[in-house]
Amino acid sequence: MLLYAIIFYVCGALLLAAGIAIWFGKTGLIHYYHRQNVKDHKGYGRGMGIAISGMGISSCLSATVSFLGEEWIGLSIGVFFVGFTVMFIFAWLVQKKYNDGMFS
Repeated sequence: MLLYAIIFYVCGALLLAAGIAIWFGKTGLIHYYHRQNVKDHKGYGRGMGIAISGMGISSCLSATVSFLGEEWIGLSIGVFFVGFTVMFIFAWLVQKKYNDGMFS
């Protein structure tokens, strides 16, 4: 469980750092293709930053729950997938709002 927690903490920290950077205006971290039609970079950065930070937080929460023991691994994985899915949907909605869709 320790290796699981270390991997998820590292991934969570990286996602959280990237999300915060994007939130505060570094939208260049997002591939140009996904931001080519964006007019409001501040709003877009805020929304995508929240989504990516949320993914990092769910990863860290999953790692924390894994310390409860091996019988809690199902809950730990569930926390990760629910959080990641909710934040992915949020990112998709932000992308749709500011860039006219995911692939436009």
